[in-house]
Amino acid sequence: MRRILIPVIALLLLLPAVNSVFAQDEEELWLRSPLKFALSFELGIGMPLGPDDFNDLWNASFPVTIAFGYAVIPYLEVKGWLTYSSWGMSGIPAKEKIGVPGVTTIDGGGIKVVMYGVSVKVNPLPNSRMAPYIEIGGGAYQASADNLTVTEDGQVIISNSMDDASGGLVTGAFGMQYGINERWTAYSEFNYYYGLGDSFAPGNLLRDSNDPEVEGSSIQIGSIVLGIAVGL
Repeated sequence: MRRILIPVIALLLLLPAVNSVFAQDEEELWLRSPLKFALSFELGIGMPLGPDDFNDLWNASFPVTIAFGYAVIPYLEVKGWLTYSSWGMSGIPAKEKIGVPGVTTIDGGGIKVVMYGVSVKVNPLPNSRMAPYIEIGGGAYQASADNLTVTEDGQVIISNSMDDASGGLVTGAFGMQYGINERWTAYSEFNYYYGLGDSFAPGNLLRDSNDPEVEGSSIQIGSIVLGIAVGL
């Protein structure tokens, strides 16, 4: 523990010195400290990372996030956020998973995921107009799926559902932000979400009626987003 704490404390002590190197000119004092309150909106591309069925058989999504932040100090911001994403099924991989020749249609099977929580954003260079940052947080998620119907030549051969899933959530992100003016900031970041618990089982949507139910596992999602924040 001591080996970890010593370099962390040293880094924190060096931040003001590093910060001064990247400081802006005096006429841009508004960049030296983020506004106390900020409302942000994000749109991105979400990637299913786990479990395997979710990763293999569902398309990317376009998650939408709204967040509200409070700058405790220039280096540290606390944010509350809400993210919604909807995942459609990949047609060809799903048909290969079923393994039935002549499958004509796959209806339903969409998965909706709502995530919400609180995170801490660390900005090591608040004096800089362009600055990297990291973010860590936690919260909860809720996932549900539309019933799935598979037909072959007009005859229903599979009709499945997935139980709703929910649980705790941990998340991390890193990104880069750019101060547009005294109120507006644009940013881009990569997010990783890991759902706690083992109730998420999308594989049940595509199982044959003779197969046993798929065991649940943790949901994992990655996303690349573009965002805009406005100071209030």
